[in-house]
Amino acid sequence: MYGLKFRFRGRPPIQFAESVQDVVYFKNEYARAIADRGVQITEEFVDAVIAQSIFGWEGRHPTPALDEDGNFQGTDLDLLSFLVPIAERGAIIELPSYRSRRASVSRTNERHVGGGSRFGAVTGLTSNQDVFSFSIRIWDNTIVVRDPETERENIGAFRNFMLVDVTGKWHDGWDRIVWDPTAKENDFLAKNGLWIGNTVYFKNAVHPNRWQSVFGAPYLLLKMLVERLREEGSFYRKEVERLEALGLRLPEGEKKESGPTATASSVEQQKIKVETLEALIDMSAYGNFQSVPNTQKGLAQAYRRQKKLTWTLKPKAQFVVRADELAYFLYGAERVAPWMSGRSWKPFTPPRGRTVWNQMVLSNDVAYRFRRKTVTETVAADL
Repeated sequence: MYGLKFRFRGRPPIQFAESVQDVVYFKNEYARAIADRGVQITEEFVDAVIAQSIFGWEGRHPTPALDEDGNFQGTDLDLLSFLVPIAERGAIIELPSYRSRRASVSRTNERHVGGGSRFGAVTGLTSNQDVFSFSIRIWDNTIVVRDPETERENIGAFRNFMLVDVTGKWHDGWDRIVWDPTAKENDFLAKNGLWIGNTVYFKNAVHPNRWQSVFGAPYLLLKMLVERLREEGSFYRKEVERLEALGLRLPEGEKKESGPTATASSVEQQKIKVETLEALIDMSAYGNFQSVPNTQKGLAQAYRRQKKLTWTLKPKAQFVVRADELAYFLYGAERVAPWMSGRSWKPFTPPRGRTVWNQMVLSNDVAYRFRRKTVTETVAADL
């Protein structure tokens, strides 16, 4: 935090949306809970905050795939919004062909069957916190796993498949997803004229108008929440280190071993420059995360908590945040949403820093800032 109360003289003029005011002045109950490090954040809480955002196809009225003359125009329904409900119900999908954008890693006890096809139940949607890549996570039934001790084989392993490239554009390594729609999904697609034969074509990963979402209360809540989950995960990882330094060890079987040695793919790699957007919330926080007892039970508690925060709760919240930020990156053009009257971007350099950001002060305790930057990513050379 950067002492906003001392950097902004007087009370910022209240001329923007009431829902945003409630968040940045901590009148909103979710905002107050996020700021209080003594409040336990549960999965139900995270789901409730995510539910504040409109991210799905229900209630939408997308343009049909064909115009009045029968010419293809493509629907404006975006892929990520369409995938959210499919992921939530754990639909079985197939990727008839897929080429990885990054160098894949395999284990000596695993083998892929079925040619280039991949299929299985969707277990989640993931996003990269540094670049604008988005992936679908499935329990891949084309992977055969051999137990290193019993040598018995089982079907299935978790795999992520990138749909949106590190550049924020379509990943060229896939061309379609095959799934069996529910009656409700089929009715929505049929009524809105989205079917072309038995196929739905998407033009956009995120809807162009979604750029305005980064100025809304749902986004600000989620952005605050992601930062809170990151901080809390870091705290409990340090708790694990602290207790292990005291000589405590996790119960046998608590930490899953990595298994047989992983081997990198032989796919040729290359480094590319990628433009991305980094956005931060500077906000006041109070209270402290709760330390765990100096016991083996406390060690297990800290380990499980950091694991839950890092691999379950944070990715769920981050996905919607990064989708909103991708829309602003692609279509925002440094604009400000109309309900933010009285607010504008101003150059800002943090104390003892050199990087210049675009900052918007939202209250005496909350400011939002972003910058465009270029990073280096390692990807497969054949795409």
